[in-house]
Amino acid sequence: MSCPHLRRLATLSEFRYIDSCPCNGGIVHLSWDVATLHLSLKDFGWLAEVVAQAVRREEEEPEIPFVLWVGSVALRMSFEERHGLHTMIQAALAELQQGGLEKKSPEVFRFLN
Repeated sequence: MSCPHLRRLATLSEFRYIDSCPCNGGIVHLSWDVATLHLSLKDFGWLAEVVAQAVRREEEEPEIPFVLWVGSVALRMSFEERHGLHTMIQAALAELQQGGLEKKSPEVFRFLN
C-alpha cells in the first residue's frame, strides 16, 4: 500500500527515484530498480554522507568497486550509477530543505547537511 502523502524529491529514471512522506516523523523512500529502501531522515542523512565519501574516495582510488550495503541489501554500482545516485541524493536533500524540513526538525536537518 502506498502512502497518500508521497512527494517526489528526485528522479534519475523510471525505476530510480527518491520520495518522502511525513509518516512516522518523516520517511525517505529510495527506489533503485527492484529495491526500495525506507529510511528515517537520520538514516537518509547517513546514506548521503556515505555516498559522498565514496564519490570523493573514487577520485583517489578509481579502481575500487562501489558496493553499497544497507542492512542485508547490497547494491553494486558502476562509476556512472554511483554518480547518478549521488546527484539524485543531493537533489533530494535540496528538496527536503526547500520543503521546510529544517523548521520542523532542526536537529535532523543539521545532520543532513
